[in-house]
Amino acid sequence: MVRTIAAFVALLLGASGAAAQPGPTAVSPFPRGLTGTLAFQSDARSEANPNARVRLYTLNLENGSIAAIGGGGDWSDEQPRWSPDGTRLAFVSNRGGSYNIYTMDADGRNVIRHTSHAGNDRDPSWLPDGQSLVFSSDRDRGVGRSDLYRLWIGDGAVERLTNFFEGYAFMPSVSPDGNWVAFVATTFPTSDGFVNQVHVLELATRMTWPFDVSAAGCWPSWSPDGSKIAHVSLASEPSVIQVISSFGDTPQPLPGEPGRWFYYPDWSPDNRLLAVSISPQHHDGEDWDLAIVDPSRTLPLQRLTTGAGNDRVPDWRPR
Repeated sequence: MVRTIAAFVALLLGASGAAAQPGPTAVSPFPRGLTGTLAFQSDARSEANPNARVRLYTLNLENGSIAAIGGGGDWSDEQPRWSPDGTRLAFVSNRGGSYNIYTMDADGRNVIRHTSHAGNDRDPSWLPDGQSLVFSSDRDRGVGRSDLYRLWIGDGAVERLTNFFEGYAFMPSVSPDGNWVAFVATTFPTSDGFVNQVHVLELATRMTWPFDVSAAGCWPSWSPDGSKIAHVSLASEPSVIQVISSFGDTPQPLPGEPGRWFYYPDWSPDNRLLAVSISPQHHDGEDWDLAIVDPSRTLPLQRLTTGAGNDRVPDWRPR
């Protein structure tokens, strides 16, 4: 009996003598009635990730099971984005030094690097045909500046889409019809200078204009039916999620939770729900977990993950 207990304790503690770390962890009991799969990123420590690098995972919304995808080394893989047909994921990684755009199969196999630049390429967002994506990069402007670009997956061609913003143009979200890109630009004037604001770009003309000029915002997410955009509203702290129409009007702030920041909204394939991340702090002291928000207010907030580490940037797999 003593040997059995000792062996069990050794298994729990591992060779280091410290309790094994589980990585990102689903809540228990897990919410019922959800369907689909979320891809997300997390820096939660585990035996396979002792240095808390950002890794990619999937969360099965029917049963709460979490699986690591894409392998991992002493680098960070971030910002997973499902292809329109749900068979591949675009993501960014600094496994080659700077951040570049990669894709992989839904099971994490067949990793392909698509950009090779000394600058940092981030924020991939697919066009609906799955043949190209929009991303942000500081490749032509250096650290502290960025613009939007379009990458063609087949031949690697890259086209610059913006080139005149004061600071950043980043966080693109392509509309379901492929004609528009909601994004964030550092153009909103305040007494302290300029902060982030949601804009929209028309791909055919390269014309841009701001949405919701009443307050700062970021992380836009276009609904699958093209009728609305969810984004982070920074009108006050902590932040909340706000929904606007695809014309940029009729802002609808969603109920938050006292003392919690809400970020990284992403729509469910049926346009009904939003996957988000919530945290008691932003930056210092942050601890992000995944949750589900119902814009219709029919369902209460449903938490999906828990524990140490930052679970962020959920992306709902298309049906």
